Amino acid sequence: MTKLHVDRRVGLWSESVSRGKPARVGALLLVVTLSTMGLILVAPPAAGDVVDPYIATFSAAPGFVNLNMTTSVDVTLGLSRGPGLDNYLATIEKPDGSNATAWFNFTTAGTLSRVYGDAGADFAAIVDQPGTYDLRLDYFHGTAFARAASAQIQATDELLVTLEAASASNEYTDEHTCPITQEFQRGGEIIARAYVRYASTGEFVNGTLTPSAAGNITGTLLGETKVLRWHNVYHFWRTAWFPTWNASVGAIVFTADARDGRGNHGVASSPTSGLTAWRLIPAILKVVPRIVNETGAETVSFVSGENLTIEARVTYEGHNAHNRVFPGPMNTTRGGVVTAVLGYGAFDTSLGTFAQTIATLDLAYDPITRNWTHTYSIPTTDPVRSDLQIVVQASDGASPPNTGMAFSTQFAIEEPQAAPPPLPPPAPAGLEPIVVGGLAAVALIAGLGAGILLARRGRKTSGAKGGDRPPEKAEDEWQVEEEQERKP
Repeated sequence: MTKLHVDRRVGLWSESVSRGKPARVGALLLVVTLSTMGLILVAPPAAGDVVDPYIATFSAAPGFVNLNMTTSVDVTLGLSRGPGLDNYLATIEKPDGSNATAWFNFTTAGTLSRVYGDAGADFAAIVDQPGTYDLRLDYFHGTAFARAASAQIQATDELLVTLEAASASNEYTDEHTCPITQEFQRGGEIIARAYVRYASTGEFVNGTLTPSAAGNITGTLLGETKVLRWHNVYHFWRTAWFPTWNASVGAIVFTADARDGRGNHGVASSPTSGLTAWRLIPAILKVVPRIVNETGAETVSFVSGENLTIEARVTYEGHNAHNRVFPGPMNTTRGGVVTAVLGYGAFDTSLGTFAQTIATLDLAYDPITRNWTHTYSIPTTDPVRSDLQIVVQASDGASPPNTGMAFSTQFAIEEPQAAPPPLPPPAPAGLEPIVVGGLAAVALIAGLGAGILLARRGRKTSGAKGGDRPPEKAEDEWQVEEEQERKP
């Protein structure tokens, strides 16, 4: 018979398969109750038929046990026959037909108890077979036995297994809080948990109280089987799996195989599909872009004809998990490809284009800086705008790839500035400009002084000859004077 165990928390469920002989109908009443830990099966003490008028009750408590558990067989004498006359023999027959006995010798009315399941006490037998154990109580009146009462014990080897998934860290906030989830990224940390309970009592299979269970509870995920370890505070068995950067995505199935080392066994698997299936998705790469000018400085203003360099740091993120081989810069080893799209307007993520795309550029990996770069010479045909932007997109060689994307800050392409006026001619070699200027000033002052001095001397000379300067002669008079001077 297959029973489905459903926990009230999302994603928790288990399935276990009972084994052994079928239970005898009417001997045991199974009551399904809802507890804070889920649905567990419990049963009242296995009370039986009583035919001896002196016996009030005959039962085993608990009447439903797992293998290697103990139960108390209780006989209550309601009325005594007298001293030494109230002697009863209890016989318990296992499912295979073997039996064990214990005496109940009353000295007065009341209840006597004997333990069944302890090899060193009372019945000196253990519960080692699943199925129905028949209990018979016989009165011994000195020479013969007479049936007094009967009862049953049900034994099971079934463990109920409930599964739960958590990640070491929230992959979007990097908080190391081990949140419960069922979706994981490549390169993360999957913490698979199994709550293991006894089907008879609902008690946890406690790795501290039942050390034989340690090492016998395993889990299989992503093709790898590991031993689950007991957590004494939260009462689950758990360990971690680390999906690789190129692990297959989609539904992943975790199977827990639980054995307590005492003959009890249970198996559970997470769903293979549907809303509660565990899923693995591609990792999200972190992309940090920079735009620098020809000097290597970040800037938001460029001019046609200048070189614009795009630098992008692309990394696999660890997210506070323990997947040590996953984090680090993306390079060409994992088939990394990085492109940059230059444009303006709205960006369509499905098409990877702007409303107005100017250029799509392939970035090259620099093994020294471990960045991806591309130098773009701005042509004069690019528009002069202040709302330009670059989107850097990264992916690797996984199938489907791990991807990442980031927008740069907006920047501008401006009109080239007008050519500045020509510079003045250089000063003579060896003389500083200030010295040259000083000499020129001295020369100017000296020239002015000399001119003033000559002008004053000329006025003094004309005054000494007495009177004004004679009037100028006409040109023909000069010619006559010249001819007269030539005659002998």
